[in-house]
Amino acid sequence: MANVTIRLFYLLRNVYNLSQYLPNYTAAIFMLALLLTAQPVHAVNTPFSLTVSHENNTYQTNLTAIINTPPDKLFKLLTSYNELYKLSQLIQKSELQANGALLLELRSCFAFICFNKKQMMNMTTSQYTVTGTIIPEHSDFSSGWARWQISTLNNQSKISFKSEMTPKFWVPPFIGPWLIKQKLKEEALSSIHYIENHSRPN
Repeated sequence: MANVTIRLFYLLRNVYNLSQYLPNYTAAIFMLALLLTAQPVHAVNTPFSLTVSHENNTYQTNLTAIINTPPDKLFKLLTSYNELYKLSQLIQKSELQANGALLLELRSCFAFICFNKKQMMNMTTSQYTVTGTIIPEHSDFSSGWARWQISTLNNQSKISFKSEMTPKFWVPPFIGPWLIKQKLKEEALSSIHYIENHSRPN
């Protein structure tokens, strides 16, 4: 461990020396990316898959997970719109508007860079499916949609989440699909843990 720390120190020192000859923002991005990719990856036991892709400024997400919760309870949690902030640290505020639209105030941080953004979506439900469609004029996204589909699997719930979001704001180049995937993976595990703990019989 000590040898790894020493090597990392010298590597960062060399990068810092190199940064004197680079534009400030380029050096900052380079050093931040290095620090982030040096973080350890912890194994997880929750069965799920996650893909994140990016094309023409649009981010596509596809996630499936098995949650130890009955589908009816999971559906109730997902449609308790005013309490969605309890499911994810990314959601700072969730509020159902008088016109039926859902307002989400979001905050996401990558090291020292944080985004505070707003989403407003028209929500529809059908059986165990919840779909939200971005309202561009009231959002920091020019277009987008998100869909949650729940099915039963051996007294548990299988949830499939898909989304496409096109931000109006600039996303630094180093925050690509890989880093977004790591952030979403962390949030997904945290949300699953919360759901399972709060849907157990009293």
